[in-house]
Amino acid sequence: MMSFILIIGLIVMVAAIIYSPKKVDWRPSYSKRHSLPLGMDLVFKVSEKLFPGKDLVVVHRGVADFFGEELPSNSNFLLVNDLLEIEQKDWSKLMQAVEAGNMVFMAADRFSQNIVDSLGIDIRYAEPLPLEILSDSVGFNFANRRLKVAGNFWYSQAVTNNRFVHYDSLRTTVLGYNNKGATNYIRVKHGQGFFYINCNPIVFTNYHLLDRSNSDYIFRALSYLPVATTYWDEKYKSGAPALVSEMGYILNNRELRIAWYLFLSGVILYFVFQGKRKQRPILVINSPSNSSLDFVESVARLYYINGDHLNIAKKRYLYFLDFLRSKLFLDTSLHESRLIEECSRKSGVPERTFASIFRMARNMDKVDKITLEDLHQFNRQLEFFYKNCN
Repeated sequence: MMSFILIIGLIVMVAAIIYSPKKVDWRPSYSKRHSLPLGMDLVFKVSEKLFPGKDLVVVHRGVADFFGEELPSNSNFLLVNDLLEIEQKDWSKLMQAVEAGNMVFMAADRFSQNIVDSLGIDIRYAEPLPLEILSDSVGFNFANRRLKVAGNFWYSQAVTNNRFVHYDSLRTTVLGYNNKGATNYIRVKHGQGFFYINCNPIVFTNYHLLDRSNSDYIFRALSYLPVATTYWDEKYKSGAPALVSEMGYILNNRELRIAWYLFLSGVILYFVFQGKRKQRPILVINSPSNSSLDFVESVARLYYINGDHLNIAKKRYLYFLDFLRSKLFLDTSLHESRLIEECSRKSGVPERTFASIFRMARNMDKVDKITLEDLHQFNRQLEFFYKNCN
């Protein structure tokens, strides 16, 4: 019964883990590795369609280490994250690339100081992190008539409403704004290329790509980039892989976590049902019996049945002498008077008892048979001795 209850409990637990509703993880990731609402795996997949026939290359180490001394040409760079805190060596490489005629698209809530200083931009942040659902909807649109839509792209939740409050107007072009007319998407010229900067990166995540009414905003915003080889940054991501232990990796992965719990449950059930010590049955070995006594009893019974009272009496006398030698440590070859005295001293039985036993034994040597009454009398003397022997 107990095993049945445990098995049913295990099945219920597994079903609860598998079919229980999974809590939505709203942590910002911006990584192509994640299918979270604020991840970008779906955006990465559809980005291939924006640049048909061209390579979409993932950069994990940063552009400085990726290119080394070389300088790319006719290329795009995509960097999207909630915080773009780019190392100086990577930023210098991007500046050189843009100056040579390449294009860089950056979308972030906050930019590191080296970016702000180089591009001369200043952003006002409307929503603190973690993100909260806005009480009012936010609308975004484009300045270009060919990209602009009637009525704006409206976002009611999971969105920021950051806006540029300062930029260098001599080399900056406004590409987009919110429903109140504040700029949120600009293009900054640098050398032969351009920086495309959007201050609301959250609109480029999986959550808004799956929203049919707003998914087109992503394609229109990226349509400024030419069809060319594009480098997708995975280094500067909030959801970039961190160094975790093997157990941490298992527990952070839903499928592996379920498998781990199943394994632990199986081990527990194994110890519950197999924990008892297993061995072959131990045979019951009875203590050895005194076969000599059994043999004497059988022989005596045989003599008794045949009426051979004399033989029985002689066997009993021989057993008596053996008792004196083995238990009282007496020399039965002593003279009868001396033997009687020693027997009485060591056993505490009166001398007359031993005198009667030895006298009856002498008489048995002189006759061919004795009566049953003589055997009983001789046996009573022996039993009296055994009963009263110290």
